[in-house]
Amino acid sequence: MAWGELRSGRSLDRLINFSDAVVAVAITLLALPLADIAGPANGQTMTDVLWANFGLIQTFITTFIVVAIMWSVHNKVVNDLGSYDSAIFWLTILWLMGFAFLPWPSRLYTGPGFDADVSGHGGSDQGGAGTLYWLTLAYIAAIGALTARHMRKHPELIEPAMRPHWAQLESSPARFRGMAFAIVFVMAAIACQFVFWIGSYFLLLLIPIGFWLRYPKRMIEEQDAIAEQQEAGE
Repeated sequence: MAWGELRSGRSLDRLINFSDAVVAVAITLLALPLADIAGPANGQTMTDVLWANFGLIQTFITTFIVVAIMWSVHNKVVNDLGSYDSAIFWLTILWLMGFAFLPWPSRLYTGPGFDADVSGHGGSDQGGAGTLYWLTLAYIAAIGALTARHMRKHPELIEPAMRPHWAQLESSPARFRGMAFAIVFVMAAIACQFVFWIGSYFLLLLIPIGFWLRYPKRMIEEQDAIAEQQEAGE
């Protein structure tokens, strides 16, 4: 599309639907490494199998939850679009590229399994797999944050009914939420260079950050009410 051109209607719907489809495929691919786990051999139980593959399973669960959260936030953001420009288009493509890439580092990074060095005296980054994994998540979060920032700076892209709420974000700490998540992932990438298993525990920081940088409750309620009215009108 030409730079500066605005598109709306069916074109916007197709962009959002395309994004949802790519994320759905990527999040499904995260489970493929689990299909390679063999069942119990002679003398083994399922508990033995789960214990031996704990790191791989934990990485899948963690990644699935984090990806679901990031998709949910991004979906709520782009659902307020009334039209999109070239910047939104390419930011969306870059965001989806991160999701499409994620299954590979997720497969390489087995996470903090029971066979990891948990002594706190160093540890291995599995040849850089942990760093790549966390930086990929940081990339996805950062692109999502840039998308929201572009929308705040260009209110003409937002549905007219939603513009007052987005104007409120300019003075709300919630506008830093996406970039704060990206910083946490970068910190995890740096930490796992020294003790790779500790990276996963940086995710605990997302809980207080998400609470501190949450959207105002009144704003969420008003947005939901407007969305329900729009759906009823259709």
